[in-house]
Amino acid sequence: MKTSIATVLGRRQRSAHLVTVTLGVTGYTSTGIPDEYVRVMIPPAGAALALPEIDEKWNISYPEGAVEPDFRVYTVTDHRTVDGRTSIALDIALHDQGVGSDWARTCRPGDQVGIVEPHGLYAAPAGVGWQLLVADITGLPAVARILRELSPQQKVAAHIVLTDPGDRIALPSPADVDVTWQVVAKDTDICEALAAAVTSRELPDSDRYVWLAGEARSSRAVRKHLRRELGWSHADFYTCGYWQIEAEKWNARYEQVAEVVVQKSAEAQREVGADQGAYLDALDDIYESVGL
Repeated sequence: MKTSIATVLGRRQRSAHLVTVTLGVTGYTSTGIPDEYVRVMIPPAGAALALPEIDEKWNISYPEGAVEPDFRVYTVTDHRTVDGRTSIALDIALHDQGVGSDWARTCRPGDQVGIVEPHGLYAAPAGVGWQLLVADITGLPAVARILRELSPQQKVAAHIVLTDPGDRIALPSPADVDVTWQVVAKDTDICEALAAAVTSRELPDSDRYVWLAGEARSSRAVRKHLRRELGWSHADFYTCGYWQIEAEKWNARYEQVAEVVVQKSAEAQREVGADQGAYLDALDDIYESVGL
């Protein structure tokens, strides 16, 4: 995996809880996938930035004596190259505390972080006629970029779940877009609202694509609905958990069952081979069986 040093060029408040941080990067190549993301490596306060070596299996090694940075994942909402200089914009959802939120609040021009080469997950068929995009604030930046890159003949329903109406942002698009903004009372209401945005809706029988990003439990619930209840092909949708409600509790449970999860996941991978949809189905079953 390619890693690079990125320099903060600026930051601005985009909404009540979204901050845009612009980074200057040398040698950045976009994937062209509209929900592309980068892993940002944030050095601890007072420590020098240390870039690791990362192989294709995500084995990570650092120079001797280096202080390891914290990794956070953010959507690339814009990228451009002017006079040979590339800049990327990251829209970052702020939380009350946390390494990423603290950095987004306080970073200044000239500060440096590391980034890992970008990847993307959105895979709607070219020219698909109808799409449903569902997200909370963490997935909203990706929705904004997806919408900007669609074609005029496409139709889209976008459903965004927020806890603060001050986080509504403009969502320009050449496509025919119907946006629903749903404001819920608290974070613990987000999962149910995201899932219901898909499971309570009548969906087309063909020429369709569903994309969801946000709280992890909603991602699994929607995936189960589309795959198990409606029998959709893996190519007709993508769901992704960007964050986990009650993360500390979930992580503590994972530590208890990690060995079992890793063993069963490897067995499932061998059994299904290259069928990614079947592997994700099996992974959902594994997590549910161990209480995750």
